[in-house]
Amino acid sequence: MKQKAHAEMGLSLIELLIAVTIAGILIAGMQGLVEIALNAESSTRARNDSLQQGRFAMQLMIKSVRMTRRLMIPLGENPNTAYSESERDVLAVTLDPTLDRDKDGWADANNDKDFLDVNNNGTRDAGEPERIDEDTQGDMTNDNKSGIILIDDDGDGYIDESAVADDDEDSLFNEDKLDNIDNDNDGSIDEDMGHSMRESGAPGILGFDDDFDGSVDEGDGKDDDEDGPQGDDWLDPVVYFLNGTTLMQRVPNINPADGTDYQENPVAENVSIFEVKRIPQGAGRTVLVDITLEITPIDGEPSIFNTRVGVGSGL
Repeated sequence: MKQKAHAEMGLSLIELLIAVTIAGILIAGMQGLVEIALNAESSTRARNDSLQQGRFAMQLMIKSVRMTRRLMIPLGENPNTAYSESERDVLAVTLDPTLDRDKDGWADANNDKDFLDVNNNGTRDAGEPERIDEDTQGDMTNDNKSGIILIDDDGDGYIDESAVADDDEDSLFNEDKLDNIDNDNDGSIDEDMGHSMRESGAPGILGFDDDFDGSVDEGDGKDDDEDGPQGDDWLDPVVYFLNGTTLMQRVPNINPADGTDYQENPVAENVSIFEVKRIPQGAGRTVLVDITLEITPIDGEPSIFNTRVGVGSGL
């Protein structure tokens, strides 16, 4: 009977202290495991977010390069400068000539909404193509700044530092004409045209009826498409650039009033590297662009993306 009474007394103080100590050790160990699991989950989430942002940004840039007629930045390598024009942290191309965001039947890049009226009936019929970027001004982007507004076009560290008509920011202006030749020997072709794009002294192509109206070389020499108005179809840049560690995309608004009528949107955060390299190709072959993007989240591992894409290869 005495043994039974002793058993019903429960744990002694020493036993209770031992149990509490063991429980504390177990709880502390579990807490460490929980923290490790939470940190791993956070790291995985950050990694997945970086991958998603990087893939999205690369898809945008690849499509922009494939669906353009002109690579604006990087420029070609100029042998007369001590800095690099062809390796940049900026990518700029002209707007996709097939893009019609408002579905009105006209390409967004067709600022003057004109076309080749082959049968001269004043109506755009099936098979008559639009005319895009065919009648620029001395200020090719129509933004009243040298080069692309608020962008360092040539990579010399200065922005909009030259004359309005200096589209490549090399301190000269309108020194290159539309002929697929590097007239100014700066490594780029047709990158700084004048109000008369061909400098032929005649509107449009010399000796050719550009607008199919039955007349040849009629009008002012600055009217490159012979439709009457001058400089009414400028270049519409799509630009990717860094704002701190955020990769931004600039696109023209629909039916822009001029080259300053655009919107900017973030496409990737925590960008640690953004490099764009122009790869020249001889004998009229497609210009290639190398794009490298690295995203490094806070306390996370970097995600690196790299691709090479041909300019206009999707058109």
